[in-house]
Amino acid sequence: MEWWKRNTQRLIQTNLRSSDAALDRQALVKQLEKLNANVLLMNTGGLVSFYPTELPFHYRSPSLGSGDLIGDMVHLCHEHNIRFLARFDFSKIHESIYAEHPDWAYRSLDNKSVNYNGFVHTCVNGGFQKEKSLEILKEALDRYPIDGVFFNMFGYFTRDYSHNYHGICQCDSCKRMFHDRYGLSLPTQEDPNDPVFITYQQFKLETVHEMMDNIRNLVKSYGENIAVSTYTDDCVDIIKKESNTEIHRPYPLWEYSASENIQSVEGTWDEKTISNVCINAIGIDYRFQGVPTPQVEIRLIQALANGSGMDFCIIGVFKEYPDRKSLKAVEKIYSYHAENEQYYGNFSIFEDVILIKPGPHPTSLQLDEYLGLYRMLKEAHLSFRVVEQAAIKPHHLKRCKLIICPDLSNTCTLMDILSTSKKPIIWTGSTWKQTPNHDFNALFSIGFAGEVEDSRWSYIRNYPLDLFPSLSDTDWTMLDGPIVELKVLDGSIGCMEQMTVGTFGPPEMCQGNIRSGKYLGAITPDGKRQLFSIGLGKLYKRYGYPEHKYLILDRIKSIVQNPVIELESNEQIEVVFGAYSEDEPASYILHLINLAGFNGSTFFKSQNLRSLLLRIRLRDDETIVSVESLVSKQNVAYSKDKSTYSLNLDLVDSFEAIVIHCTRK
Repeated sequence: MEWWKRNTQRLIQTNLRSSDAALDRQALVKQLEKLNANVLLMNTGGLVSFYPTELPFHYRSPSLGSGDLIGDMVHLCHEHNIRFLARFDFSKIHESIYAEHPDWAYRSLDNKSVNYNGFVHTCVNGGFQKEKSLEILKEALDRYPIDGVFFNMFGYFTRDYSHNYHGICQCDSCKRMFHDRYGLSLPTQEDPNDPVFITYQQFKLETVHEMMDNIRNLVKSYGENIAVSTYTDDCVDIIKKESNTEIHRPYPLWEYSASENIQSVEGTWDEKTISNVCINAIGIDYRFQGVPTPQVEIRLIQALANGSGMDFCIIGVFKEYPDRKSLKAVEKIYSYHAENEQYYGNFSIFEDVILIKPGPHPTSLQLDEYLGLYRMLKEAHLSFRVVEQAAIKPHHLKRCKLIICPDLSNTCTLMDILSTSKKPIIWTGSTWKQTPNHDFNALFSIGFAGEVEDSRWSYIRNYPLDLFPSLSDTDWTMLDGPIVELKVLDGSIGCMEQMTVGTFGPPEMCQGNIRSGKYLGAITPDGKRQLFSIGLGKLYKRYGYPEHKYLILDRIKSIVQNPVIELESNEQIEVVFGAYSEDEPASYILHLINLAGFNGSTFFKSQNLRSLLLRIRLRDDETIVSVESLVSKQNVAYSKDKSTYSLNLDLVDSFEAIVIHCTRK
């Protein structure tokens, strides 16, 4: 098995500055050992060479002197049983090289290059990325026995580090290739409704794939045990994602960042792993201040709890790094992982529900709908698997009780898979109306759908009451955003009737909201197909009103009865349950992650939570023989009622990990 497939990396990423080329090699290795790291990801080449390159187009760090940082670090890492991943970034070249090869550069809408602090943006289709990058890779692979390669900022980029937008690349290489393939001129606007821009999106996918395919073939010619990694799922072994912050993003912060990143990969690809990097910095603009320590802890704990390795990144080197407050937390969690590594790696997560992630080019509304539903499932402690829409296959849907489709585009491929799966489906949102498909109407037994309308200032009537038992004391729920009126076929149930817009001021005139006769929900007679043409997930993510959540959760629970996990109350505890060993008998691991210290903008140290009653449903032929906490090293008491086991737990730290050993009849 290739080393990364064990999925137990404890990776440290040092994003070196050019001035760090003379760093203290021994001191860095000692720091890695102190942190219990087993992988180092370090700058090697591309923008700046951190080894004595002999290629004239490869800019060498002025601080390197006569030394060889990469040669020294590869040797030292391997001597201390630490793997070395070489970081490359071909997105820019030094201005001195640009002066000799201006045709390698990205060109803005007004045909200008982009020079940022002495480095000029390059284009995927230019000579540097397309050809010279392979020569740089070959030079490094010839010299050093590296364990993998990672590519930063690989693909098409239209903004600089100050967030200035420069537009779709208009370089001669892009113009020529786009015209040769499609007979079209490059678009100048990113308009998702423009057929030329839609074609350009395909062009980007094709050209990035071709480049990655060339890179992969070159790397693998040096050995199959050398990993390839970047921020795409195409032609890679390790998909890189980030849990990061930027100070100008809207609040609240996304508390499930690491879990969602990892689930979307682990739930979709069996042959790939993920390295989800915990970015210590609060943003690109402020790389030398770190996020709060509890936020770092949550990200790393979510990584290990979801069956992935861990990844932590700083700018520069530890010796000079000005914000060291989280290093003890990294050391604590990495050490815990090292001590208990036998239990970690590739979990088989139980899945009552499949949640499909929109793609490959989701709109912000689609992503908000998905993330809102993700949060609902987490808060309800339902066990679910995430599958990327762009890579979904029939086998993904075999074990679940329910499929949730958050505001997806109803592509023919997706419709074919859903129609043949015979699994219950809940579909939300209105994007499906933009891609009319007869199979969609048939799937949900709707005879007619109106046009997309704006629902602002109106309400949903939470009716029929038996469909929404959690809302027995709430008759109406506010609406905002796009909706579609549905006409159901005979025998189906129309629900979520829209109330008309009334007057809302002054208070003496708050009246006029009456039943409209327009239904925004349709449920087939057997209850297995449920369509709600409202962005309930988006509304919950944006406003946090429980009514939007319970309109969906009540319908989910009508299908997912007797879920694998039940935890009474405590919505701010994240629960992850799965098998860490599929041998006979199976062995399970249960993680509880304490998010009670999160207030929407800051992560505080979590408060202790006592006497948590948690129920687990196992197979009928399984019997628990022992339950142990990996955190406290104590046995955990449990009781049994048929196939349901009850555990009474205290959560006195940021997380708990419970190992459950079973026998089978």
